[in-house]
Amino acid sequence: MSDPSNSQKRSREAEEQPARKQARHTNTLQEPTIFGVKPLDDIVRYIGDFIWDHCARENVEIEAKLGVFVDKRTHRRIDIGAKTETVLTDCRSVRFESDMPLEQHRHFNKMLNDLVNKTQARDYKGERIRYKHTKETDRFYEGGRSRIRVTTDQQTGQIVPNGIIEKIRIADLNIHSPMQPLDYRISINIEMPRNKPTNMPNYERNKDRLSYQHGGFNFDLTQVKGAPNKDEDMRHELELEFIDAKSLATEKQKMERREASHYLQMVESFVNNIRLLSQNAQRLA
Repeated sequence: MSDPSNSQKRSREAEEQPARKQARHTNTLQEPTIFGVKPLDDIVRYIGDFIWDHCARENVEIEAKLGVFVDKRTHRRIDIGAKTETVLTDCRSVRFESDMPLEQHRHFNKMLNDLVNKTQARDYKGERIRYKHTKETDRFYEGGRSRIRVTTDQQTGQIVPNGIIEKIRIADLNIHSPMQPLDYRISINIEMPRNKPTNMPNYERNKDRLSYQHGGFNFDLTQVKGAPNKDEDMRHELELEFIDAKSLATEKQKMERREASHYLQMVESFVNNIRLLSQNAQRLA
């Protein structure tokens, strides 16, 4: 026979034991690692190092385009045997195609519009997405190291702010994401302000663009068509760009001075936005 008090004690111990186990389990989830920090993944660090060398330059543009890397021989998306996201170091046998099917473009349009509507709700707590719809014409002129681009508003015919530039290509970084529908290319360019050329343009294109602004980035969904008298197919593109590359350079300078800096967090946000766009793309046959 057992004493009632001992039975109650054993009962309490039985109840406390799972509770202690649960407490220990909960404690292990309170910190990301034993070191108390989350490690930066290799791709983000590599991209951060790539951008680091250029972000402090004047008139720099840092952007990423979504698309697929295609084997020049097979004309199919590359298959290098990789199972995870990887940096391509030799692209001599591949080309990057940023032109996506209209069906894919419409999918992104609906998805981004739905996100805009979600963030406009009165009780929404996060950052609201802003957007604008523009229709512009680019005219290209020979001059300098590359062509000079003059951009005008199709409705007014006026040159848009910062609408005369020479875009100088600096560097590209190519990322293959074999498990996702789309790859991406990060590009560094210099957009040098120029005077309007006096010669005749040698090429023209028309852009119908929806720009979504969030978290320090522009998400540009664009339909591009050549001049009306040109028999060219319409292109459909999606790109992501730092709105203010100078803020990235400021955070870089803080890191150099060993001060608290958001540089890597900004790069990580840039990369994660690209990744989520790719992951949410339609898988087309």
